[in-house]
Amino acid sequence: MTTRESRIYVGRLDGGVPAVYAVDATSVSRLHPGERFDWGADGGDAVQVLARALLTDAAGSAPHPDVAHRFSAQILSRLPRDGFALQRETVNAWLRRVVTV
Repeated sequence: MTTRESRIYVGRLDGGVPAVYAVDATSVSRLHPGERFDWGADGGDAVQVLARALLTDAAGSAPHPDVAHRFSAQILSRLPRDGFALQRETVNAWLRRVVTV
């Protein structure tokens, strides 16, 4: 789990449809266009998809399914429905606390 340059993940509703963007010093790009993401308590399976995408992007490797499930339950399900911003370092800090080597 190494942190490259600073990055912020921004989730927002684009025309009522959840979308997540990766924002760094030089660019803004949509995270996995075409994937159905969601967050908040009522996000269903799409919250798991977002958890895997965020954890993979932040850490540089795919998480174990149990780790993605915990991230979605502990972090993503508590985010406000209208949008969020999470720093990559916050995601990696959560991983360091949860994943033991």
